[in-house]
Amino acid sequence: MKKCALAFMVSLVLAGCVSQPSGMTRTTDYDQKMQLAKKHDQEFADKVKNINLETADVGKNPKNYKPLIEDAIRNALKDPESAQFSGMTHPRKEVMVQDGNFVYGYSSCVFVNAKNSYGGYTGKQLYWVFIRDNNVLRIKNTNDAYGDIIFVGRPVSCN
Repeated sequence: MKKCALAFMVSLVLAGCVSQPSGMTRTTDYDQKMQLAKKHDQEFADKVKNINLETADVGKNPKNYKPLIEDAIRNALKDPESAQFSGMTHPRKEVMVQDGNFVYGYSSCVFVNAKNSYGGYTGKQLYWVFIRDNNVLRIKNTNDAYGDIIFVGRPVSCN
């Protein structure tokens, strides 16, 4: 019994001599990454505060926007031929983020009722569309996850 106790005590002493596990440096790396992410988030929040749609280069005002928007949404649907559009808003100046940069243009909203995979109509769903120089750059179904925000700090507005 004494030999077992002695062997246990020796193993405890030797365990104290082992170098720090690599997990300890990960904590430091993790903390540094978190600090950097917080810094980037704050810089982005500051940029968001300085958005001025009146002075921004939003590109050409879309003239024939209805067929442009309808065609783009149809291309995203499972049954394009079934699409029924209503309540389309006039394009208004807007901003979105693409690849970490602000892109200025116009947005419009429209209700769409179309058939799903099962052949039934989904009911009117509100879509948000972003246009720049008569090109549709983004389509969002506002019912989808995160569909009601353009980016963090900027909700979709259809007024």
